[in-house]
Amino acid sequence: MTLQAGEANATLRPVEIGTCTTCSLLWFDQAGSIGLTPKAVLGLFQFIGTASGAAKKPLASTFRCPRCADALALTHDLQRNTRFVYWRCTRDRGQLITFDQFLREKNFIRSPSPAELARLRETIRQIACSQCGAPIDLATDSACPHCGAPISLVDPEGVAQAVHDLNRGDQVASPAAQDQTRSTLHDAQVNAIFDVARMNERNGNHDLLAIGLGAVGAVLVGLLSSR
Repeated sequence: MTLQAGEANATLRPVEIGTCTTCSLLWFDQAGSIGLTPKAVLGLFQFIGTASGAAKKPLASTFRCPRCADALALTHDLQRNTRFVYWRCTRDRGQLITFDQFLREKNFIRSPSPAELARLRETIRQIACSQCGAPIDLATDSACPHCGAPISLVDPEGVAQAVHDLNRGDQVASPAAQDQTRSTLHDAQVNAIFDVARMNERNGNHDLLAIGLGAVGAVLVGLLSSR
């Protein structure tokens, strides 16, 4: 894994983060991603967006802690109303989580609505799993038949909330500005998905989450550049 420091809240030390793009995994030392500032969380969102196009390999069935070498325990958790899973060190040395599950933990992604899924099925017959890269037939599947990961899209509400949290305590955005941010993020994702679909209609195999992450991440560059 490649190591980097994540900005933590004032009461915590910086969090050391390990990243592996081929396995789509993040490692967080000790308290995990809980102590990350909104800016650090959005920075990881952008990193995942740029890394989503990398070649992927299947996940191992078990993992060991890079700090103590003990087996990591698969853990089911709940953040607000969102269920997600990760692997934790039983000695509290850290947590391992996939890109997809990290985005779920932060409420950055969601399943497509029935209307969105219907439009996707009309436009794109086959997509690639955002976790393992296996093909998903939209006509028959709503999750990856290989690894079980559900079809996911970026949730503009969750990303806009993180931008709002970043502004909190400094210059809080007005409700109108927050609505504009959500609209801009949503439009960027939708336009990117269906522009790519039109340009490559015969090729298929699009990773919807990667396309959305890239589009929304590009918008975030402008929003974060002034911070």
